[in-house]
Amino acid sequence: MDSQSGHKLIVARGAHRAGKYVWSPFVTKLEFRFRLSKLPYENSAGGPLNGPRGKIPYVEVVTPGSPSEWVADTLLITKDFINRGLLQDMNSKLSGRERGQDLAIRALLEDKLFFYNIHERWIKNYYTMRDYTMAKVPFPQRYLFGYLAHRAVVKRLLDQGTGRFSDEEIHSFRKEIWAGMNGVLEESRRKSREGQCFWVLGGDEPTEADATMFGFAISALISDAGPVSRDLVKAECPAVVEYAKRIHQVYFPDYEVWG
Repeated sequence: MDSQSGHKLIVARGAHRAGKYVWSPFVTKLEFRFRLSKLPYENSAGGPLNGPRGKIPYVEVVTPGSPSEWVADTLLITKDFINRGLLQDMNSKLSGRERGQDLAIRALLEDKLFFYNIHERWIKNYYTMRDYTMAKVPFPQRYLFGYLAHRAVVKRLLDQGTGRFSDEEIHSFRKEIWAGMNGVLEESRRKSREGQCFWVLGGDEPTEADATMFGFAISALISDAGPVSRDLVKAECPAVVEYAKRIHQVYFPDYEVWG
């Protein structure tokens, strides 16, 4: 329970997995956002089909004496909780240029890299992804639900555009994004003290871009359904790995570190 607000916040992550990150970058993004503001929360295993927008994460807000309410989508959750006074507005002190840079980085990861990740996980490593996301679904239902999910992903990627590129082209796009983000973080790391967290925009405090960046970095480092991305980040993006490591040590010491 948040003693200041009287709310209890329960984050649906798709799987409980106590003490472990989950593969969704958006779940980790939201958890990091909460921890940056020292906002207490609990985790639950609620899945996409149970959520108000058909995806994770979503948050159940429990207030004594009132019906529970559910808020979904990391961007909308963040905005809503800032308005409620539950989260700090991390971008309030940014200049106009910095706001644009922050937004561009978030869009690059959430609207570009996200779809390359979906292709790698649901198309190239379908069975691993299916069995992870549907671990509690028994056979033979898992065959059917997996098939339907795969078919929906194929259509979504075609409509969005990623599905119209070859595997080699998609990997080149992915590699370019990670190389670019590694360069950005390398610049920030040079300005930081040894062992201290450093931030995407190079300032003294994190911004919204950091919540997104950390979410995608962790997702790449831990997902068994994204072996190409994992190997790429570990081998060619040392600043990204160090960025994630330092944040993990400070903000997620209770979580299992990746191998």
